[in-house]
Amino acid sequence: MENISLVRVGGVCAILAVVSGIMARIFFGSGDLVTGHWFDFLYGLLCMPAALGFYRALDEAGAVLRIALAAFVTGIIFSLFHEFVRLGISYELVPDTLGPTGWLAAGVGGVLIVGVGVPLFSFVILRTSVVPKWIGWLGMIVVVAHVALGAVLSGVFESIRPPWLIALGTQMAWVLAMGVVLLRLKEPAAADSLA
Repeated sequence: MENISLVRVGGVCAILAVVSGIMARIFFGSGDLVTGHWFDFLYGLLCMPAALGFYRALDEAGAVLRIALAAFVTGIIFSLFHEFVRLGISYELVPDTLGPTGWLAAGVGGVLIVGVGVPLFSFVILRTSVVPKWIGWLGMIVVVAHVALGAVLSGVFESIRPPWLIALGTQMAWVLAMGVVLLRLKEPAAADSLA
């Protein structure tokens, strides 16, 4: 029962995280940056128990899964620091000079989440039969979308908006898909061996 609870809590948190992320985009789009950052902060907080639910559902996949969880959660912590900095600047609690430090933290967090956590979770999904394999492939698409975004930011492409929306959209779609699947699991999952 305890295992089912952790998996289901993770599923609920994943879905709520996506709702929060969408709300953040809505407020950013309307110019209310402070509220947008609060929703992004909530997104990060909710992604932590969601990641624990992902981990528990795929529990017996071994060291790869532990690395995925550690990278994902550490990346979220870096991202939350970025949100703290943005909110601190908005409320004039910290100087603007901390802005670059916050963005650096966001970059490190993004690399850990999308460069390590998501692909390793996806690798485990593709090697097991606990959740549908298409979610693993979607996770790989998330990675490709973020690599494309990195190319945009480095000046390889001229237009930034479409790749940014694709990268963010695929990431939220992956979290949402995992959340729905976790809620539908009927019992604690025992992952297949990776051997």
